[in-house]
Amino acid sequence: MRVSSARLSRRGLGAYPTTKLFVGHTDREEVGGIDDDLVLVQPIDIFGRAAAARAVGSAEILRAESELAQVLAEIQYEVIAGYSEAASAKALADNAGQLMELAQRLHDAVKVLVAEGKLPGVQLSRVAIELERAKLTFQRRTAEFQSSVRRLAGILGLSPEQIAISDFATLNVGMVDPAVLKTRRADLRLLAADIQLAQAESRVANLGSKPELEVHGRQTSWHDSHRQYGIRVQLAIPLYDFGKSRSETAAARMRAEAAERALADATRIAESELLAAQIELESAQEQVARYGQVVTDARSLVDKSRQGFVDRAVTLIELLEATRALRELEEGYVEARLHLASAQAAYLKASGTILEVGK
Repeated sequence: MRVSSARLSRRGLGAYPTTKLFVGHTDREEVGGIDDDLVLVQPIDIFGRAAAARAVGSAEILRAESELAQVLAEIQYEVIAGYSEAASAKALADNAGQLMELAQRLHDAVKVLVAEGKLPGVQLSRVAIELERAKLTFQRRTAEFQSSVRRLAGILGLSPEQIAISDFATLNVGMVDPAVLKTRRADLRLLAADIQLAQAESRVANLGSKPELEVHGRQTSWHDSHRQYGIRVQLAIPLYDFGKSRSETAAARMRAEAAERALADATRIAESELLAAQIELESAQEQVARYGQVVTDARSLVDKSRQGFVDRAVTLIELLEATRALRELEEGYVEARLHLASAQAAYLKASGTILEVGK
């Protein structure tokens, strides 16, 4: 709506000078009137005041569009972060559920072995503690997932029932050349629009000291029985405005220079942010790949250890240690994937990329 408002404002600012019709009547010709009773006035824009005003409107449109892009980038970052948090909580809850099922199966197996006299009863108590711990962890992870879904629903303006979390989102993050950041990042585009706006305002202020030309179509007084019509060309020349135009022009030029320096500083910072985000992204991608392989190996080890425990080839302590290691690795894997999603969101924000969603 602000962009639409700026576009309408530009049309108004860039419109040609208004045509005016003056109609008046004086009861006595001696007190005024004469040829002002009916006058049609058309100002002539010989110095480009309309074009200068239109340039101000164009700069305002660029500002509004840049502000819109900035809001979109912030919303995109919030949505990706909120969804990634929910996906992480879901993955942790799923892992906790799997470990709880594993602990339940281990508890059932130990219970049978204790009943058969193959294991002491204290082993059943130890496994029961591990089972209760797994249940508590699953309960906590489930609550964390539900709360993250509630927060995501608030960000999206939806009800929690409308939110479906399957897994971490696959984001298409392409590398961006730092040289093109000025045309991609909304904050840099906003500073560029400030420069253009200040330059346009400087031109408008400078034109304030220029003459104004008008063409009048006039009629003689209503009291004249033989009315006559004529054309009058009038030039209004400003003689002295006590420095107003000069001060306004200088102020606009100074604003433009300040905006140029701010843009240069912001561009350097943006380039460093982009390179830092790229390092974080590449590191996170490597971490996820390595964690994935380690978790696969750990799951295989737990399966073998569980079978070995049933066959009496592995002790209960060794099985519990393998299970605990798997739990820690799976949580680390989820954290690595969450870090990757955060790094992707940060890179998108640093590069000024707005993802296109297909319909």
